[in-house]
Amino acid sequence: MTTTSGADRHKAARLCLTLLIGAAGGGLFAWWHLPLAWMLGAMSLTALTGILGAPLIANRRLRNWTVVALGMVLGGSFRPDVFAHAAGWPLGLAALAAYILLLFSMGYWLMIAFGRVDRATAFFAAMPGGINEMTRVAEDHHADIATVALTHAVRIYAVVFTVPLYLAYVEGYGVAATITPRHATQDGLIAIWAGGGMAGMIASYVVLVAGGILGYRLASRAGIPGATFIGSLLVSGALHLSGLVTLQLPTAAIALAQLLAGAMMGARFAGLSMRKLARIVILAVISALMMLVTAILFTPVFTAVTGAPRLAMLLSLVPGGFTEMGLIALSLGLDAAVVAVFHVMRVIYVIMFAPVFFKQRRARS
Repeated sequence: MTTTSGADRHKAARLCLTLLIGAAGGGLFAWWHLPLAWMLGAMSLTALTGILGAPLIANRRLRNWTVVALGMVLGGSFRPDVFAHAAGWPLGLAALAAYILLLFSMGYWLMIAFGRVDRATAFFAAMPGGINEMTRVAEDHHADIATVALTHAVRIYAVVFTVPLYLAYVEGYGVAATITPRHATQDGLIAIWAGGGMAGMIASYVVLVAGGILGYRLASRAGIPGATFIGSLLVSGALHLSGLVTLQLPTAAIALAQLLAGAMMGARFAGLSMRKLARIVILAVISALMMLVTAILFTPVFTAVTGAPRLAMLLSLVPGGFTEMGLIALSLGLDAAVVAVFHVMRVIYVIMFAPVFFKQRRARS
């Protein structure tokens, strides 16, 4: 019992250290006025200190609840006007499948030519799906799951770090240090039922949080990929579309969620040696840049097909984490619902068809 208690205290101390370093990184990036400072700063400083040997730790449960909260936030972007021009979305989502295949082909060639890995590892490392889902499927097909997980982690890190800087310094769009939600209004049914004022706001917050948690639980039980995000996103989106909820989580809560998400992502790199990191980091960064350039080139095509705003479509095509891409969209005041829908479909496509595609390729080889 004493040993277990001591181990728990040790893990708690490591988690506190991780969060403190993340907060320091977020504060530093905010002081420098860098885009999406609380997430990128926390992610960068925890990754750096973890590689240098700091005893950091990622907490899966904390990460899950953070993603649930961010799903609630992004669900607030589901408004009727966003779907006014959705007639072209089905064609765009169909074209997305071919686009994913193109990204995969480039990444697979890169891993085979320069990665010095077996074909199964190269396949799942190159497939632009969610890191947790791809790692799980890779394990089922006897790939090197450490290489697959690390490749995806570095790719997502590179994409999430590069895109805000590209938007800020190339496109000239100022990406905020944190997300400022739209002002709360009191015209929703919940506010009316509760009598308006502070009581109405509290009631709306209760409904929003309860709905997000319920969506997460139901999606998890149904075995939906990315349930922590997709479940809370869908329920929050439905609540905002229906008018039952018309407000967002407070700015401070959103900033905290960004900080936690960044710290948990950066902590993935703790304990990794520079020797193991070097080749994978180089390949993942090259892959991320190739994907960003490809997304920039194809954005006009998808914009013309879907009718969605150009930058929203760009964020929809860059295969970073769907949570992080949605946050960037919110910070720009773009239609985050468009970004969320396309990224959710990207992950669903990959989860559904990657194992089948892998078996067909192996049968032909």
